[in-house]
Amino acid sequence: MATITARNVDDNDYAILSDAADAHGRSISEELRTLIADFAHKQRAKILLAEMREISANSKPMPNGLTMQDLLREERDSW
Repeated sequence: MATITARNVDDNDYAILSDAADAHGRSISEELRTLIADFAHKQRAKILLAEMREISANSKPMPNGLTMQDLLREERDSW
C-alpha cells in the first residue's frame, strides 16, 4: 500500500476533518482513507460510464430491434 503525507494543511480544514472523523467514529487517518477511496470509486464510475456510453453509441440494434442497453435493462429489472 502507498503512504501519503500532506504538508501545510490549513488549520481550519484540519479541524473540519477532525470533526468529521469524530462524528464517524474514525481516526483522521481512517477518515482520509475513506475519503480517498470514495473519490477513487467515483472516478472509476465516471470512466466506466463514459466507456459504456461510447459502446452504446457505437452499437447497432440486433435483428429483433433490441440494443445491448435494452438487454441490460431487462436483466437488471428481472432481479
